Amino acid sequence: MTTPPPLGPVRVDLFVRADSAADTVERLSDLVARARRLEDRDTVAEVEVKTWTTVRPALEALSDSASSVSTTVATFQAWADRTGYSLAPAFARRETRSLLHPGSSTELRVPVASLAVYEDGELRWVAPCADDDRSYDVEDCLAALEDGVLTPAPDRELSLQYHERDALAEPSEPPQ
Repeated sequence: MTTPPPLGPVRVDLFVRADSAADTVERLSDLVARARRLEDRDTVAEVEVKTWTTVRPALEALSDSASSVSTTVATFQAWADRTGYSLAPAFARRETRSLLHPGSSTELRVPVASLAVYEDGELRWVAPCADDDRSYDVEDCLAALEDGVLTPAPDRELSLQYHERDALAEPSEPPQ
């Protein structure tokens, strides 16, 4: 299999849940260190580590802040829908009830760790995710990047990249 050259600079966003249990801090620290080493070795152009937490989208919408967990997860979901992956069960919406007020509200639950890979500003991979055959976690994605591969499912991703590029190009021989 021949891997085409990257289209542009690769950026990795690593999200860690701010309200994680104390026994996961060491694991999260290891993930952050692995991601930072990718940047140190020039495997990726940039690594951003961000904290996030479970939110109620209705309350988040009241914020003056431009970025939000809901917007980020919606972007991830659009990628999953477009590429045939599922973000469940790591990302989930559920109805919660209040003891103080009648009715319920939607809660958006996020995983303890998530990773997004962007190439030339375009979202190329989200972990954790799953397809019909298996699930891919943050460790799988970091291992692929450490091996110089953009995603943990390079055969499928390559076919998607070539399909997207070839849809606009003149018919030609398939890539070698």
